[in-house]
Parts: sequence; structure tokens; C-alpha cells
Amino acid sequence: MAASGDDRVEYRRYKGIPMAADDVSAEDMDAIQDFVVRDDDVFIVTYPKSGTAWMQRIVSLLHFGGDVSKTDRKKIDELVPYFEQKDGDSATFRELSEVPSPRLIKSHLHFFLAPLQLKQGKGKVIYVARNPKDLAVSYYHFHFMCSTLKTPTSWEQFLKDFVSGEVYDEAWHNHVLGWWEQKDNPNVLFLKYEDLQKNTRKEVEKVAEFLQWPVTPEVIDKVVEQSTFQKMATNPATNKVAGKGAKSGVFDFSKGTYFRKGVVGDWKSHFSDEQSQWFDTFYQEKLGPTGLHFDFE
Repeated sequence: MAASGDDRVEYRRYKGIPMAADDVSAEDMDAIQDFVVRDDDVFIVTYPKSGTAWMQRIVSLLHFGGDVSKTDRKKIDELVPYFEQKDGDSATFRELSEVPSPRLIKSHLHFFLAPLQLKQGKGKVIYVARNPKDLAVSYYHFHFMCSTLKTPTSWEQFLKDFVSGEVYDEAWHNHVLGWWEQKDNPNVLFLKYEDLQKNTRKEVEKVAEFLQWPVTPEVIDKVVEQSTFQKMATNPATNKVAGKGAKSGVFDFSKGTYFRKGVVGDWKSHFSDEQSQWFDTFYQEKLGPTGLHFDFE
């Protein structure tokens, strides 16, 4: 994709984190700390473009026993609202008090910005992490179609901004490591996008066990079948572009697709050898001592 650049978007910052125009206000971000978490709340937390919609689909299908007649009555962001966003189909965190349990909630919050009760062990968190090379490529393309994000001037400049944290939601390594440090907490399940790709069924079973939702093997089969990339890309309930024109809300679908490829290894078509080596060196320094590693193949 050719990069023309568009600097009209300016991010505001909350405690150092770049925030988009459709995120809640700083006052609301303060109030998030006091959000009353229920024991059976399920938070799906990711850095953007890390398999968020995929896990929303998996959890909602598990909740409804694989019954797509129930999951597809509403859009995915209505079933699993975006916690800290103020516009669109989602209910914000201030409106969730009216939602019956179990509440399924999507969020891109860093750990230190999450509700206090969630950090103290109440509710459940499913965190999905994606290898940063593929994530950077996906996020780069996403910036062209989303009007609340800065349009990149070039792939090279975007990569520098991504690494330094001059993108929406700040540096990936700070986000992922904040949640990685919580991986041993009983209310946190830390998953990798690449593992979901390799063995979707095994990871779906992990999710069901973690949530303590009794499901049959037949339900697991349905969840796996209905959460494939192809199924989600052609389903108006899960894909924001399906059945719509060139523009919808903040998205301009003439400049990209919400579901682009969903594969592992697409980074090879974007990174030069020099960029790859520089990127690897940086993240080895950040991740190496933590024990968190990713499959780049």
C-alpha cells in the first residue's frame, strides 16, 4: 500500500499513553480504576491487531454453546463491548452496569490502567499476544483505513514509531509485558495468536476450562468451525465491512479491509533484512530476560 501521510490526527495522552479521539475522556479514564468488577466478568485484553475480534468470537460462541443464531443477532462489539471507547456499537464502561452477567468485555488497556478490582484478582482476563513483526505489519495497514489513527508516511517511519511507542496505545512491549507479568495470576489466561493458529481447538479448550464453562466436544467443534478467518470475514456480525459500502463510521474500506490476512509470517513481505535485524535486536533486549518468546515463521 502506498503511503501518502496524513498528520491531521493528533493523539492526546493519558499517563503517557497515546489515546484516540473515540476513546473516553481523561476523567473517565480516571473513573475506570473504580469500575465495579463482577466475579464472572470476562475481559478480553489485547494490544490492537492481536486477534481481538477472533477471541471475541470464540468467547461469545462458547457462551452461547456454539449457537450462531444467538451470536449473530448482534454485532460482535455489541456482544463484547469495547470497554474504553465512547462511540460506535459498544457500550462504554459506564453503561455496563445494566448488562446481565456474565459480561463479556473487550479492552486494549495497559495493565496499570485496568480497573483496580480486576488487578486484585476479581473477574477473569484472557490476554492474547501476537508476535510483534506480524502485528506491526497488520497495524500499519490498519492505520490507512481508520480515521482516528495517523496515516503513516512510510513503512520505515511507521516501524520506528511502533517501536518507540509513538502510535495509539503506546509501545507494544510495554503493553504485552505488563500483562505477561500477571500470567501466573489465577484470573489471567495468557495466550498467543500463533498458538491459536497452530491448534485452534486446543486453545479453545483452554479458554473454556479457564472460564469454567462446561461445554461438550460438539460445542468445541462448532466454536472452531464458526471462528475461522473465512467464516468471520464473510459474516456481517463479525466483519465491520461485510454488507457495507466503502465507508462505515471511522473506517474507509476503500483503503483496506478489517480482516486482511490473519496469517503468521506476513512480516517477511514488508521487512528488509536490515529492518528485521534491528527489530529482532531491540525486542530481544526487551523480551529476552522475561522468558516471553514468539514464533516468527
